Amino acid sequence: MPTLRAATKSVRPEAPEEVTAEPSYEEQWGFATDHPDGYMAVRAVRNDASELVDFHWEYANPAAEAMMGMRLDFVMGRGIVELLPDTRNRGIHACFVRAVETGEPYVDEVYFPLAHNERWFRLVALKRGDGLSIWFTDITRRKREELETSFLAEASHLLTASLDVEAALHELARRCVPTLGDGCVLQVMDSRGQPLLLETVAREPSQEALLTEVLQHAAALALNEPGLVGLRLPHDTSQLLPEVTTPLLQSLTRDAGHLRLMRMLGTRSLLTVPLRARGRTLGALVLFTFRERVYGPDDLRFAEDLADRIALSVDNVLLFREARQAVAQRDEFFTVAAHELRTPTTSLKLNVQSLLRGTRRSEAAPSSPALMTKLENIDRNASRLNALVNELLDVTRIHAGRLRLELEEVDLTALAQEVAARFELPASQAQSPILVETSGPAVGTWDRLRLEQVVTNLLSNALKYGAGKPVHLRVETNAGLARLVVRDEGIGIASENLPRLFGRFERAVSDRHYGGLGLGLYITRQIVEALGGTVGVRSAPGAGATFTVELPRQATT
Repeated sequence: MPTLRAATKSVRPEAPEEVTAEPSYEEQWGFATDHPDGYMAVRAVRNDASELVDFHWEYANPAAEAMMGMRLDFVMGRGIVELLPDTRNRGIHACFVRAVETGEPYVDEVYFPLAHNERWFRLVALKRGDGLSIWFTDITRRKREELETSFLAEASHLLTASLDVEAALHELARRCVPTLGDGCVLQVMDSRGQPLLLETVAREPSQEALLTEVLQHAAALALNEPGLVGLRLPHDTSQLLPEVTTPLLQSLTRDAGHLRLMRMLGTRSLLTVPLRARGRTLGALVLFTFRERVYGPDDLRFAEDLADRIALSVDNVLLFREARQAVAQRDEFFTVAAHELRTPTTSLKLNVQSLLRGTRRSEAAPSSPALMTKLENIDRNASRLNALVNELLDVTRIHAGRLRLELEEVDLTALAQEVAARFELPASQAQSPILVETSGPAVGTWDRLRLEQVVTNLLSNALKYGAGKPVHLRVETNAGLARLVVRDEGIGIASENLPRLFGRFERAVSDRHYGGLGLGLYITRQIVEALGGTVGVRSAPGAGATFTVELPRQATT
């Protein structure tokens, strides 16, 4: 069996020479004693076959002692593989051997779990006789900052890439292990305090199963604290437990079963961080170590940074969902209210029209002009109320994606003339005659009722803001397009208001002087776009407005 031996200096068999004194300790190692970088000298250990199998320490300066957490008198004469077995596992020992055998320097950034902490060193190993001089610098803080920056960037991207916050948090919890610890529990609640997500992750399947069992046990105790694994810890402040000892567990657990499970889990170190946003606690992030690693203040600070990002993302998604739900509830209210209003307004209009027809036909007892005026006024207002109800219904249908089109062959020219004829009385009352200009039929495949609604909305808008001047309506065709142009000579629209003119509930003038809900142009744009067309406007204050609708002759829906 090969035996280990330290490399010794060979002695030539010549005649005795003058004996030279060995260099003093200060002479040999003085250059490194006060150096801020760590320095170690090691000599090769070879077996009988002259294979280099280990290195024994000859010297370590005070900086090296501090960085390694080992004193020189403890390491002297002992092997690197013996005290730092990770050097073999990580391939560092093989690099040391290569440096001795080839004389080529070995330069690297290496990781060691020293003194229960992650430590990174920049290492330079130089051949020294049949051994090495090893210089190293602690770069743990830099490597840690690089890791934290990279992890937080990945977490932020993951949390903002989608509104599916549950899937993002599931993936994030998985990435926390083993980067941030050996185990992770991530609990998130919704705005009503109901569980939204509960993730348990561990490096080993058996530990993950134990974590799940701990949470189930805590839930059975009705603790309502699954994110804190049932421990007697504040749920709204961060907690750092560097060393989780049995006496500490006894003081934190709820019963014997809880203590038994936590001891089986084998937690060495633990930290908990609340997820807080806008003064509310939305859940908790719990990290565990089951091995040598011990959490410290830097780990807690980083976990709090991560928790802030998680809480902000969750809060934003919850706000979005609440807003979407509020919009859905509002639209549902509009739909119900519009349907409820439509029945009495339709009945009112039918009864008024019946009275008007009867009054106009009556020759035996002619009605007074005052009665006719009142009936006509009631009829106009009933029509206006009915139009407003229909607008509300249309908006809710559009928002819910329920705007259905019934396509058929339609002559836009004929339709525009029919609508203009129906506006004869309102145009006369507004002292804004409608001047129709056409160049022949403009036939296409469209929804007749919806297209009629577009012409009606644009003419109604032109008469409202036309300032008693003529309104021009023109229909023309061009290749595969039909074009509808409605122009008034009224008050016009300021340029800064044009971009928002087709928005919901938007208006370019004061609602004190002009009525309406601000929905007509919004509905017009939605219908035109549903038919595959476009609608635009050109205007300037005092110069009127020109609305142009372009429709493909064959609607693309």
